[in-house]
Amino acid sequence: VWFAAKNADIVSIHGLGASLKAPMALILLAFFGAGLLLGLMSALIAIFRLKREIRALNRALQNRSAYEAPTARSPEAPIATASGNSG
Repeated sequence: VWFAAKNADIVSIHGLGASLKAPMALILLAFFGAGLLLGLMSALIAIFRLKREIRALNRALQNRSAYEAPTARSPEAPIATASGNSG
């Protein structure tokens, strides 16, 4: 509110064959909002691209693991020690 009161002067913007007259605070707020939207849209594009890549990598991993037999040792198997004592 303080910022809007201090920047209430009417300014005119000329561009693209049009002219706009509005308070400076309103114009600054509009440009800030437009920049925020552009930034969010570019971030969303990157996020969707990364999610698509993750899905493709997960599919490739599932296809690869379907062809390989599991070789992991079961966690219940006792571990042999060098001295031969298990306890």
